Amino acid sequence: MVSEAGTSLRDALGQKMDELRQALDGLDEAKAGQRAADAEWCCKEILSHLMSDEGDDVLAPFRQIIEEDTPLIGIVTGLPYYTPNRQTMSLAELRDAVSSRYRELAEFLDGRTEADLARKARVPLFKETPIGEYATMAQFAGALNFHLTDHISQISRARQ
Repeated sequence: MVSEAGTSLRDALGQKMDELRQALDGLDEAKAGQRAADAEWCCKEILSHLMSDEGDDVLAPFRQIIEEDTPLIGIVTGLPYYTPNRQTMSLAELRDAVSSRYRELAEFLDGRTEADLARKARVPLFKETPIGEYATMAQFAGALNFHLTDHISQISRARQ
């Protein structure tokens, strides 16, 4: 039976995509490509980061959790993945690509059972967090939701 928690995760991701659209609403191309400070990413770099590396599938680690027993999920932090290809994309194209990826993930999570959401993965990045190194799929999705919140806030700050 499909889980209410999966539906809740779907709704939370949908809300984050709404917040992302609001944070970007009215932002022009020039401003979207400017960094607020030398060490900070511009809005387009943030969007590229949220898309992950080119060729990566946002669903891949979630499928891995379903298909394998306690798979190792390696996460590399701090990379914007702002490739030459993505540098040619408009703000709207980047925003739509991010929304599409996370909408696909939201639909995937919505169809999960309680047993699916309870399956675990080893995520060394989470070792020193309250989640711990062995995260359930639901916790992994929740951490992704937190990650989105952080970057949406970063976009809001960059606009100012």
